[in-house]
Amino acid sequence: MSHRWALDHVPASQAASGLRRLHQHLKDEGWEITSYREGAKGKDQDWDLFAKRDEGEGTERMSFTWFPDREYFTGGATAPCAYDPAWKNGDIGPSGDDQTPPALGPHNRT
Repeated sequence: MSHRWALDHVPASQAASGLRRLHQHLKDEGWEITSYREGAKGKDQDWDLFAKRDEGEGTERMSFTWFPDREYFTGGATAPCAYDPAWKNGDIGPSGDDQTPPALGPHNRT
């Protein structure tokens, strides 16, 4: 499952300090910071923050990017939603390929 979002009109005074706080908060909460880049002062260089954490049933990922030249902030989150507990790494084909739904027919009302 994944979710993307974006915000317009995010000035440097909010984006830079917000990303720094978010970076520290994610580290404090046990997230692995896979990439963090602060844009260079005086230049319109993007800021990026990517993080992940492994939970018992999959990996959660988050990404955040701020584009100073457009004052545009984007983000996204991806997390496992549903899984087939019988599927194992190395199995051939997508999980659930061998599943068959029940036959549908008219409802017998008595």
